[in-house]
Amino acid sequence: MTDATVTAPVKPAKRGFRTFGRAGWAVAVIFAFLYAYHLWGGIANLIAVVSTFSTFGVAVPGTIWALVIAYAVVPIVIYAAALVVGRRLSTFGRIVVFVVGFAVVALVSLDVLVIASAA
Repeated sequence: MTDATVTAPVKPAKRGFRTFGRAGWAVAVIFAFLYAYHLWGGIANLIAVVSTFSTFGVAVPGTIWALVIAYAVVPIVIYAAALVVGRRLSTFGRIVVFVVGFAVVALVSLDVLVIASAA
């Protein structure tokens, strides 16, 4: 009699951070610089607002704190969300997710600036 070898079914490769690949990480790094542009603007506004209010000896109102902190934090949160959502997608899918996330960051940044100028 011959030995019958039983082969287990091959599982499809899981996509995640371990299988992000060079192209996936390149996309993530390129978009990190784009998101960092908005982060830098948020941090610069945070410093400028606090120094301007302190120059005039006025306490920063809570609503202004909320707006300025949101302006600085939104790029980080959206980038992390795009990174997590895009981890199981193809490279083109990741690019689309990062572009949509960048559009959301730009929209929120503009909204915060409009709200701050109206306040």
